[in-house]
Amino acid sequence: MKLELSRRKTETLADLLEAQGCPLDLRCGGNGSCGRCRVQLLSGTYRIDGKQISVSPPGIFAKACRTVLESENGSVEIPDSSQRSSAGNILAEWTGAPPPRVQAPVIGIDIGTTTVAAVKLVNGTIAARASAFNEQSRFGDNVISRIVHAGSSPEALEEERKAVTNTISRLLAELDASDCVRIAVAGNTVMSLLFHGIDPTPVGTMPFLPPTRCFPVRSASEFGLISAPPDIPVLTMPAVAGYVGGDLVAGIARTNPQPGEMLVDVGTNCEIVFRTSEGIFCTAAAAGPAFEGGGIPCGSRAVAGAVDHYFPDGTFSVLGGGNAKGLCGSAMIDFLAVMRKTERLNEFGRLQPEAERFLFTDTLSISEEEISHLLKAKAAVAAGIRTLADYCGTPLKRILLAGGFARYLDLANAKAIGMLPEVECCIVGNTSLAGAAELAAAPEKLPELEQLSAEPHELPLNTLPEFENNYIDGLMLP
Repeated sequence: MKLELSRRKTETLADLLEAQGCPLDLRCGGNGSCGRCRVQLLSGTYRIDGKQISVSPPGIFAKACRTVLESENGSVEIPDSSQRSSAGNILAEWTGAPPPRVQAPVIGIDIGTTTVAAVKLVNGTIAARASAFNEQSRFGDNVISRIVHAGSSPEALEEERKAVTNTISRLLAELDASDCVRIAVAGNTVMSLLFHGIDPTPVGTMPFLPPTRCFPVRSASEFGLISAPPDIPVLTMPAVAGYVGGDLVAGIARTNPQPGEMLVDVGTNCEIVFRTSEGIFCTAAAAGPAFEGGGIPCGSRAVAGAVDHYFPDGTFSVLGGGNAKGLCGSAMIDFLAVMRKTERLNEFGRLQPEAERFLFTDTLSISEEEISHLLKAKAAVAAGIRTLADYCGTPLKRILLAGGFARYLDLANAKAIGMLPEVECCIVGNTSLAGAAELAAAPEKLPELEQLSAEPHELPLNTLPEFENNYIDGLMLP
């Protein structure tokens, strides 16, 4: 896509393009570290990382977040790969009992760090689904980046609040919320705080306590949800702790794990709940964004053109068909398992025989450094599961895998690389969305959910002595 630009103050090129309706992929929050916003500068004068450069065709490539247009006009070419997608294959399904049957339409919403999914229920059945990437992604692809940005000023906090409410308003319009009588949302603690316009800074500093765990019922107009009747109530799932949020409370309520069962939501922040005969214990492991493409140039979210599975013969499947544009997390798990089984990766994740990169196609490849990012992500998940189970001293019988990442996961491959232990695993779908839908249908359950949110005992992994050893062990491929 080619665009003609006119200078506006000292905004970055990324800001200019956003204003012209062409948002870029700013997973690093615009600090220049991810390189996802590369564009081709065709003409004009620019300041790139403080250095002024005059450009003429054929031009040069630059990171838009580190570039400012200095001349009155300029033109750029924007690769498809640099544009921020607004929709993807986001999970809006779940297992288990259907929500209560209420005749009036209600809407449940799962606010994820990366994605937002919504369903409209009519008489207990799903009448419509909608999903989109969270517009907050331009402030970074993880909750720490969001916390830092939101805490920098009241204006920045309001920016993030509006970003998520804009995303939700778009979904409400797609679902036609005009006849709805109630909305309920669930999300991790930081997402819920930002939705309410509450500064999440305390979650990012010791002792990581959220400003609140329970949220007031407010009207749609108070949130600025312009696509819903202004006076309808909006309920929010209560949180457990700073890094174990309402999404896991919804999951506990939906799946009712029994002693020896663990609920795991593998995402940028991997949340884990384990029930024993002594009660419910929970923790969170910082898996990072590698399985969503962060820090991996060939990585991709689950959108059309993303490779979702990689097979032993070197072939792969692509979401939506067509040419492969990147690998999503499930394909990366497959890649590690296949390459290790065929001895093309050693236990340290090194390519065998030695090579700078492994080529999937002429345009897609991965280096050993990028493979190390994948190993760190899988190690965090594995260490979180093992450390929590060992600390509780209860045999782990079964894992319930929630969230969108589990949707495409090959469980055998996840076990083969040591990310999941050799126990029964069951994919339960988007339990956060299911819980929100159930709360929208049965708002009288909110006090019960607030009581449930107080039951889990939080165990921060950095306080558990075995976590570091388990993490180091997890960096290896079996």
